[in-house]
Amino acid sequence: MRTPKVSIIVPIYKVEKEMDRCIKSILNQTYSNLEIILVNDGSPDKCPEMCNDYAEIDRRIKVIHKRNGGLSDARNEGLKIATGDYISFIDSDDWVADVFIECLLGSLIETNSDIAICNYYLVNEKGQKFKHKMVKEIEVLNHEEGISTLFAQQKFGCMVCTKLYKKNLFNNLEFPKGKLYEDIAISLPIFDRAKQSVLINKELYYYFQHENSIVNSGFNIHKLDMLKYTMKMISYSHNHGHKYDVEAETFYLKSLMMILLQIYQDNSSKKEKNIVRYLKKELISHKKYIWKNKYIEPRRQFVMYLMIYNFPIKLLVILWKRRMQKKYEK
Repeated sequence: MRTPKVSIIVPIYKVEKEMDRCIKSILNQTYSNLEIILVNDGSPDKCPEMCNDYAEIDRRIKVIHKRNGGLSDARNEGLKIATGDYISFIDSDDWVADVFIECLLGSLIETNSDIAICNYYLVNEKGQKFKHKMVKEIEVLNHEEGISTLFAQQKFGCMVCTKLYKKNLFNNLEFPKGKLYEDIAISLPIFDRAKQSVLINKELYYYFQHENSIVNSGFNIHKLDMLKYTMKMISYSHNHGHKYDVEAETFYLKSLMMILLQIYQDNSSKKEKNIVRYLKKELISHKKYIWKNKYIEPRRQFVMYLMIYNFPIKLLVILWKRRMQKKYEK
C-alpha cells in the first residue's frame, strides 16, 4: 500500500533568527514521507543561503527563489510545484510538534475527511506560551457543519497553518495576492469544496506572534479587506437559503469590532472619522444579530453596544485591554 506524500509549504522572508527552529521542527516529524517546499520570497538577509544549505542536507527539501511578492504569492508558488497528496502550510517563524503531520494525516485517513484541524499555542516574544484551545474534542463535521463552524469561529479559526488539506481542494484556487487576511479569503472556497472535516483536540502548532504582527499592529486601510471577505460569507448564506445567517453575521460583527478597537487604540479616530462613521453605521445596521447570539460572548456584545451608543473611546480601550490581559494570564 502506497504511503501518502504530504507537501509542506513554508514561505520565507526576513526570518533568519527563527527559521532554524521552524525547519528543524519539520525535519523532526515522526511522519517521514514529506515534500518540504521552502519559498524564499526575495528575503534580503541570510535566508536564501540557509534554504540552500538545508536542501543539501535533506533531499526532501525543494527551494524556490523568487522576487518578493508577499505571503499569498509565496504560498501560490509552492502550490504550483507541490506533488503531495496532502498540503500543509507552516509559517517560517512558527514551529510544530513532532507528531503534527502524523496526527493530522492519521485523523484524515481514519475518518475519510478532506481537512484536519488542530489546536495551537500562541507564543509571544518573551517566550510565554498560551493555549489557544478552540477544538474541545475530536469531532467530525459534514459539509454544512463545516461551513457553519467556520463562520461562527468557535471551534476553529481561518488560519491555514493549523490544518492539513487534501491537495485537490486547491485545484484552480489561489490565495489573493497583495491582500491582508488571505487565510480568511481562502477559507470559504476551501470549506465549500470539503465534504467532511475532522477536529483534533491536540495543541500541535506553535504560533509565534511578533509585537508588530498584523494582529497586533495598528489600523491601516488594507485591514478593511477583512470586512470584504466576511461580507462574502453573509452573501454565501443568503444564496443558500439564509442557512448560516447568524454565524456569518457573527464573523462580520467581530471583524467590525476588532477594526474599530484598533482605530481607537491608535488615537486616530479623528483622522479616520469617515471610516469610524461607516463602521458604526454597519454595526447599527447589523445589531439585531448582536443580542441573544450564542456565538458572541457577553463581553463582546457589551463592547459592541458601547460602540453603538458612543461610550468614551479611551475608557473603552482601557477596559478591553484589561480584559484581554486577564484572558492570557489564566
